[in-house]
Amino acid sequence: MKKLFCILLSLTLLLTLCSCGSTTTDDTVTDEEIVALIDGDIQLGKYLYVYCPSTDWDNAVEYEEKIWYPVDQEGLETWDEWEAYIRSVYCGEMAEYALSNESYKNIDGKLYCDDGERGYDLTDDYVYEILENSDGKAVVKVTNPGIDGDFAQENTLTMALTDDGWRISG
Repeated sequence: MKKLFCILLSLTLLLTLCSCGSTTTDDTVTDEEIVALIDGDIQLGKYLYVYCPSTDWDNAVEYEEKIWYPVDQEGLETWDEWEAYIRSVYCGEMAEYALSNESYKNIDGKLYCDDGERGYDLTDDYVYEILENSDGKAVVKVTNPGIDGDFAQENTLTMALTDDGWRISG
């Protein structure tokens, strides 16, 4: 069930972002594009800091004196798919930072992850407020209540209009 949910969420996000990139007619971000980027940021945050995508625990490999597990989730099995997924949400330094996360490794083109603990769960229950939205730049304040009031977060996301559509840039 969890695997199916992740696959459906990933496909929805990718389809939403693909359609958004081609339908932007001016230099302001729409509510739909904002929600797609925030949802993508939350999902990538979960992958980077909470848990891996579906993993093949039975086919671990040793690489650079560490055990790595192949990611076994449709659409995220190769490093190229992982990189494209990250770049569908982030641009610039944000994308490079996510790609340099030491919990993931490119081993012969395949995506592997470690088995490390990754912190606390994030929630999808957020609200946002647009602080700025013009000239190919948007600034959005995202308030996330956390789980049962614990780990509440407030972040400001900067979004930029790129050649590939809107992306989180800071």
